[in-house]
Amino acid sequence: MSAHSTLSSISTDLLSQYDISGPRYTSYPTADRFVEAFGHTDYQQALKQRQISRKVLPLSLYVHIPFCESVCFFCACNKVVTKNHQQSKTYLDYLFKEIDLHVAELGNKQPLTQLHLGGGSPTFFNDQELTNLMIKIRKSFRLSPVGEYSIEIDPRTVDHKRLAYIKSLGFNRLSFGVQDFNSDVQQAVNRIQPKEQVKSLVQSVRQLKFDSLNIDLIYGLPLQNTATFEETLNELLS
Repeated sequence: MSAHSTLSSISTDLLSQYDISGPRYTSYPTADRFVEAFGHTDYQQALKQRQISRKVLPLSLYVHIPFCESVCFFCACNKVVTKNHQQSKTYLDYLFKEIDLHVAELGNKQPLTQLHLGGGSPTFFNDQELTNLMIKIRKSFRLSPVGEYSIEIDPRTVDHKRLAYIKSLGFNRLSFGVQDFNSDVQQAVNRIQPKEQVKSLVQSVRQLKFDSLNIDLIYGLPLQNTATFEETLNELLS
């Protein structure tokens, strides 16, 4: 199936049906669930209640790493744009404290079946920082041997060797931020990454036998139109 046939099968009525405002999907609970009436003591109580529950289900853990070396103009995520990598060390220290606070309420070595590192750009961390983070997580939680462990990748920050190192840390799923292959669109949103670079990395992912890979695309960016976005989809399918 071509990208053109996929796009042409989407009706105006279907687009209108979903053209509504809603909470951001990237956080859970979604933003409209957070209220000032729910304070830290309420959260502590919820964690303790989970600990004493007769049926404790495995955890899913999201770790936010907010750093990026350059800003993408479409981004609305919580981020710190900097080339000063010393900041990540301080952040990691506080992140470890946050993990300890949760473990104090949940209990050590709670079962964990899903882990996702998002951002920002988690690959802003160097290899040693990623290693230290995974050591801390493994000391604090019991990771399932059949769990899903994913990390968001800025293709501009990795090569085959670094992907191999990420695999060695236990990650089995990758998420590549691409958004659009069109060079004019990339220029407009300040995210230049040639399609040849992404293609090479996808080949590396296959060679390294990661369990899965997803690629983020965004529609509605400056200078996009249906023809150029169709080209991006066809390039991705290839």
